[in-house]
Amino acid sequence: HRLSAAAPLRSPAPARAREMVAFLPVMGTGRVASAKVHPVVVFNVCDSFIRRQETQDRVIGTLLGSVGPDGVVDVRNSYAVPHNEQGGQVYVDVEFHRAMAELHQKVNPKEQIVGWYSTGDGVVPTDALIHEFYAHECVNPVHVTLDVTFADRTKLMRAWVGQSLALGVKSSVESLADNKAAAAARLAAKGDDKEGEEKEGEDGSAAGGGKSAGTSAPLPTAIHFQEIGLVNKFEEAERVGVNLLTAPSSDKIASEMEGLDRTVAKLSGMLEQSATYVAGVCDGKIPADAEVGRFLADCLAAVPRLTRDQFEKLFGDSIQDVLLVMYLSNVTKMQLMLAEKLQTPSLLI
Repeated sequence: HRLSAAAPLRSPAPARAREMVAFLPVMGTGRVASAKVHPVVVFNVCDSFIRRQETQDRVIGTLLGSVGPDGVVDVRNSYAVPHNEQGGQVYVDVEFHRAMAELHQKVNPKEQIVGWYSTGDGVVPTDALIHEFYAHECVNPVHVTLDVTFADRTKLMRAWVGQSLALGVKSSVESLADNKAAAAARLAAKGDDKEGEEKEGEDGSAAGGGKSAGTSAPLPTAIHFQEIGLVNKFEEAERVGVNLLTAPSSDKIASEMEGLDRTVAKLSGMLEQSATYVAGVCDGKIPADAEVGRFLADCLAAVPRLTRDQFEKLFGDSIQDVLLVMYLSNVTKMQLMLAEKLQTPSLLI
């Protein structure tokens, strides 16, 4: 199964069938027994959620790893996939997803697509559409959810597996009964020849049954999610990084102005220290050092000898060049974004 660059990802079930689907957390095991998630996956999910667009409520992405012979899925890496959800439909940038998967395969061939992730607490109805798409990318995909709101710390991460369910069996039987009843009513209305009516009734019933059999489409399916066990797996190097990030720190990240003030104050202190040293050498209080003198002479020679007006003109020209480069880079970025949207539109799945 392959989606084209403009193929929509639609739900195969009608509106009535979608309303009948119950996306409830049911504990159980299937072909996939459990999942192990590495810390880098959690960091990638949180980073993609922070960098999301303002109009998006959640983010999705692809999970990479391997499946053991015991049915345990080892999720080692992940990457975000651009998507958009509107009116119960999901638009996914499939070309981006496949390009990223190909790049990851070149870097680490052992990491295969094992499922997908999304932010939020539990599953939502549109997850069935996305899960159906990933079911064509790998066998038995795993769906991992991460609650970024930290509403319930005991259920921050949860893993799910999907099972396809056939819907509409009862409605098909009722449709067949309605067809037979309509055929019988038409036969009774004619009433010209009893034998002809019986023959026509048999033909009509057969035709009606044949029509139902001939035009019967495959039963619509829905995805029923079952929750499986999930553990966070830490290797030694990963544990060191996680401990460093989770350790309480009182240091506050300085703003740009605070950092500039600290840099200027440090530079001013170094200049005062150099001036004090030179004055002490000149007064004979400090023994002279030829190496330090050459270093100071090189530093002074590197400073351009400019007047105030020349310095202001040079500084103004440099600022204008920087602003022009920033303007051109923003225009180029906007053009590339428009070209990407026009040439590789997101797929409606």
